[in-house]
Amino acid sequence: MELFVSFSEIMHFFKRTWIRFLVVVIVFGVACSLLSLKLFHRTYSANSTITLSCDIPEDAGTDYRLQYTNILASRVQTAVAQANTHSLIEKTAEKLGIDSSEIISIAGEQVLSAPVVKITVQTQSAGRAAEISDTAAQILADGIAQQFPSPKLTATLTDKAQPAKASSSKSAVLKAGILGAILGFLIYVIYGLICILGDRSVRNTRFAEEALKIDLLGEIPHSGGREAKEDAFRRIRAAALHKLDNAACIVVESVSDGDEGAETAAGLAVSLARTGKRVLLADGDLREPKLAGMFQLQPKKTFNDVLSGTCGLTDAVAEVKGVPGLSVVCGAKAEESPADLFAKGFANFTAEAKKLCDYLIVYAPSSTRYPDAENLAAASEAVILNVKFGSTSYVALRDALRRTTEAGGNVAGFVVASV
Repeated sequence: MELFVSFSEIMHFFKRTWIRFLVVVIVFGVACSLLSLKLFHRTYSANSTITLSCDIPEDAGTDYRLQYTNILASRVQTAVAQANTHSLIEKTAEKLGIDSSEIISIAGEQVLSAPVVKITVQTQSAGRAAEISDTAAQILADGIAQQFPSPKLTATLTDKAQPAKASSSKSAVLKAGILGAILGFLIYVIYGLICILGDRSVRNTRFAEEALKIDLLGEIPHSGGREAKEDAFRRIRAAALHKLDNAACIVVESVSDGDEGAETAAGLAVSLARTGKRVLLADGDLREPKLAGMFQLQPKKTFNDVLSGTCGLTDAVAEVKGVPGLSVVCGAKAEESPADLFAKGFANFTAEAKKLCDYLIVYAPSSTRYPDAENLAAASEAVILNVKFGSTSYVALRDALRRTTEAGGNVAGFVVASV
């Protein structure tokens, strides 16, 4: 298991899954937009102000005049407390002839330290917001004046509410959609980080190189088209030829199922043929042969026949149209164990093949499931391990390297497909 995650791996994950990422963001954005229409209700507020004052009798003494401020302050606090009761909502709704549920809330607060109380109303009706606010303020003013007849208290509606402007549902939907898209983005980022941190596959090729002491020969891109892949195989060809010196028999070994090892073997063979060399490509997967379909060949004789000795190599060789110098020996599903077939005839096959070509490339199936590659490795001059980015596990690569080396194979390096 790799012990760290680089920024390039994170970016690579999102580049590979950008369609899924885009779908998640869009789905969350659309879902939140629809929910805003169904679940979220717009509210409108309005403010009215009442001012309180107490009359001072002409014959009032000095002590009474000194207590005036405290008396007025207590009246203001009482008004604030009554403004925040549910009864004011009921009285306001009853006076206006509406259902009390139309009024979300009524709240009162003293403005600074002045004898002024501001009434704030919350409602879903933009047209009634100002009317509800002014009515509630007037009811509160009348009630507090009656409650304190002496000294005479005067409560006056001084600032009426301004009519609320109804907001468009489009803006609410747009805001909800943007927030939903942001939520989808964050969720997918978290999901991606969890996937990367919990992934035990080969992602950081430099880590694999250093940990296993094995050379990376090249990376085959997942996207970029035919030209990008051809350039990748040219790099692999150059690295392989430098590493292998004069090796003529090369086994391309799949580390695990579905890692595109056959494609790698075919791409390397085509790239070598384009240098003017004679290249023979053999399909060593005698359980699920792939090369015949890949090159659209229908051979009468197969690799199986050559290994069993029922025909000569020249009878099983098929030329590939469009690629001068490239020939293919196709495989077929074997009735007996492919490993036994290779043990019987692979050494003779390689000896005969070297007379016909400059390079012999043999594709071997998954070494984690079958012993075929180990039988081929000992009789070949070099082995290239093939892994798939984000699919082949690091443990599988380590085990394949160990088994191949113990079988006598010379592992030249590894190639990473679908990067």
